[in-house]
Amino acid sequence: MDPEFHNSKIFCVREPKEFRFEHNHKQQFHRKETLVRIAGILIISLVFPVVSFNGDFSPAGWAGIFLISILRTTLLWQGSMLIINFLVSKYSVFKEPVKLIASQVVSLVSFVVLVELGEIFTITNLLNVPLTKAEKSGIIITSVLITFTISAVYASVSFFIQWKSNLLRAQALEKANMEARYDTLRNQVNPHFLFNSLNTLLMLVSDNPAASRYVESVSEFMRYMLNTRDKQVVLLRDELRMAREYVFIQKNRFGSKLQVEFTVPESFDDYEVAPLALQMLVENALKHNVVSRDNPLNVRIFTEGNEYIVVENNIQPKIEKEPSTGVGLENIRSRYLYLCGKEVMVKQEDNLFRVKLPLFRQDL
Repeated sequence: MDPEFHNSKIFCVREPKEFRFEHNHKQQFHRKETLVRIAGILIISLVFPVVSFNGDFSPAGWAGIFLISILRTTLLWQGSMLIINFLVSKYSVFKEPVKLIASQVVSLVSFVVLVELGEIFTITNLLNVPLTKAEKSGIIITSVLITFTISAVYASVSFFIQWKSNLLRAQALEKANMEARYDTLRNQVNPHFLFNSLNTLLMLVSDNPAASRYVESVSEFMRYMLNTRDKQVVLLRDELRMAREYVFIQKNRFGSKLQVEFTVPESFDDYEVAPLALQMLVENALKHNVVSRDNPLNVRIFTEGNEYIVVENNIQPKIEKEPSTGVGLENIRSRYLYLCGKEVMVKQEDNLFRVKLPLFRQDL
């Protein structure tokens, strides 16, 4: 068990510095923005009554009109900002631009109309200021235009934040991929030589079914590794098939001391996952836990709702722990952040270690 996961009950894998981004893309308002907001509210609150009432405040007085103007402007500014942030976090400007724009227009117009109807009611009934139908329409239209102008600024900033976040994430992933490819090139053996050697070995052990099956599994697993090294995603059914081959290889080493249960319905076959993620998690369980006749390692691979595929194992730490950098889990975490923007969840409770990988479909 990695030390960094041992002390917390529930948490996410630590995010490497290269992948630290704002995933909800909400505005991070600081002192400068707050001052601009206050100044904008005051200016609009002063100008709006003059434009709407032509400077004639005699029925109600300046103080009453100005107070209502400040309350209305503050409500519109803050409310439109919250609406934009919520919709931007719900709809991606890159994947669902039509839904985002349409929802923003409908939500903002509805919000402004409701606020202005409340303002008009207050002015006409509490302050006894007579307003014609044209004046009421003018108030609503002017507020809609002002709100959309301010909202456009926030929407532009939000778009820039999303664009910058995606750009940085893509650059970081490309850097990680280049480093991984370099390490592979530096350490790899000619794959044709390996497969030719395995084929020769298969011929030598052809009279031993168990040995033949083992060599076939090793060959199939290595072929899968080579075929997926340049892929970002694979179908879950292919990943499960290779995970079973990996488990078969390990069971030839550990026998009944290793028990792995697969409980994944066929209806999940067309979901997508990061390649070799399941194998890495099973390998992580074998690396950090005792596997013996008296203390068998039990691993379960199953689905949770329609959102996660889970790899779970009982915890029985080795007395002499193997050195660990946590690179495997970090690698999986980084890939999932890039592929679907979701967190890989890690949970430790009731003597169980559980990793939840998000399921997704890129074509949806």
